[in-house]
Amino acid sequence: MIEQPGLWPEAPRPAPSRAGKRWGGRSSERARAHCRAMLPHPCQRCGGIITPDDDESTWHAGHIIDRADGGGDTPEDTAPEHTRCNTAAGGRRGAAVVNARRAAEDAARERTTRWW
Repeated sequence: MIEQPGLWPEAPRPAPSRAGKRWGGRSSERARAHCRAMLPHPCQRCGGIITPDDDESTWHAGHIIDRADGGGDTPEDTAPEHTRCNTAAGGRRGAAVVNARRAAEDAARERTTRWW
């Protein structure tokens, strides 16, 4: 089979600055230490107070500007958030992406001519 350039559209690629980057390891440890030093501090999402006496499993070092919105992975871009607030925010973001994709697929399906 002979390949012709431009015959098939290229698949979208992730932005170079985000390719292969994950949140975890030493970056998250530094961010958590930064947030721990800020306690007591209000939750970034709901405003409830997080104190140094709270169990560490009840709060996360959440991004002030979400990574999906261009926020960085620096400790200065983090603030304490309740675990439930941080995970709920991620769930809403994922749902918005899925719903937008489904709406685009539905619109494309409506534009398609039916031959039967």
